[in-house]
Amino acid sequence: MEKIASFPSISEPEFEKACNCLLEAYKRYNHLQSDWLLVDFVHNDDSKYLKILKALSITKISPKHQELRIEETEIEEDDEEALVEDTKRSHEVILEYNIILSPSYQVPVLYFSIKDPHFRFPPTRDTLYSYIVPHQFKLQVESVGIIGGITLTDHPFTNSPVFFIHPCQTTSVLEASLGSKEATPEEYLNLWIGAMGGCAGLFLPRALLG
Repeated sequence: MEKIASFPSISEPEFEKACNCLLEAYKRYNHLQSDWLLVDFVHNDDSKYLKILKALSITKISPKHQELRIEETEIEEDDEEALVEDTKRSHEVILEYNIILSPSYQVPVLYFSIKDPHFRFPPTRDTLYSYIVPHQFKLQVESVGIIGGITLTDHPFTNSPVFFIHPCQTTSVLEASLGSKEATPEEYLNLWIGAMGGCAGLFLPRALLG
């Protein structure tokens, strides 16, 4: 596979090739991992982006949010079906990541949000730091740090409120991560996820590396 022509920037054809490579890896090795629920390359007339879904661990839900569930289950605490239903509901809470190529910066940008049918996780700072940003990244994110800041914005294609990592530092991070080496589109995207995704809880499953 050809190398990225203008690293650390990536062209649209190279980005599409990288997304398709990751999608194929997911299809081939998905049975060996459980971290990601879905990988899809959304390819519409006006929108092209990589979509990744993972479950939000129920252990991360705060006591404040669990109080609502406790009140409901107390009513049916002896009902086995209610307990099964409660377990199903916990898996309905999804972290959605969209990786979109920035036309101005010519690097991928990460947009992410929590999808919950019960609307318990509004796009607020509290939600970001309580449920999305891993503990080891909190100080770095709060001080902006090398990755750039995480802020709230409108999704480029859906216009819904989402968090995103500003791409102003992405090229510097990628250069520092790879050094003088070259990278294929597949290697580029894997490197980018490793460098930029961790602060938002997005980690590349080892199984997908083949």
